[in-house]
Amino acid sequence: MKIDFHSHILPQIDDGSRSIEESVELLDMMAEDGVNIVCATPHYYSHKRSIDEFIERRNAAYEKLKPHLKPEHPKILLGAEVLYNHSLIHCDDIGKLCLEGTDYLLWEMPYSQITSGIVSDTEELAGSTNIKLMIAHIERYLHFTSYKELSALMQLDVIGQINSKSMTSFSSRRMCKKLISDGFVYVLGTDYHRTDSGHELLSAAEELLSKKYGESIIGKIAANGERILANEPIYKLDSI
Repeated sequence: MKIDFHSHILPQIDDGSRSIEESVELLDMMAEDGVNIVCATPHYYSHKRSIDEFIERRNAAYEKLKPHLKPEHPKILLGAEVLYNHSLIHCDDIGKLCLEGTDYLLWEMPYSQITSGIVSDTEELAGSTNIKLMIAHIERYLHFTSYKELSALMQLDVIGQINSKSMTSFSSRRMCKKLISDGFVYVLGTDYHRTDSGHELLSAAEELLSKKYGESIIGKIAANGERILANEPIYKLDSI
């Protein structure tokens, strides 16, 4: 099963798809790439709106898109890309932002140094009985923080997601390989925003990963995806 765990395909809700037509075009591309399930994870910023307001807007965007979906399109699961905020650590409603049918939350770091406070907050949230953390595009934070600081975060009871584009880009591919070798990466996502945004489909990353690590790595990614959707605990997943 091919699962895209990070996308912005819902129309007119964030900086992703600008229209229903563009959402359909993105889903056409993903279907052609063989994607079975795509997680719609629009940005959630707690300083902009409440969780309930966000969910209402997200669900409305999905309802607008639904009549235009095609049988060949991947199944859409609703979630959110939740930007770190200290106020969310003790928020009773944060579970509402988890990926549909699971307790997995796509957790985005701020684009700044990963401080000990951020690590402590993330550790506390990861220790919650009803939240399992998937850290979004972990390779991207290395533009803002050190590998040591990112490692402190990823050594918590969390899993890491990397973007397909980062595997195909010469400037970031080497760092992705180090993150993989250190056991921090579990799943892939396209983080697709718009048709002209320069992102890469999953197959582009899978091809490079297969060449480097062998075909078995694709099976590990698929198995992790299936276990996440079954809401299995993190300890039952294997880093790729």
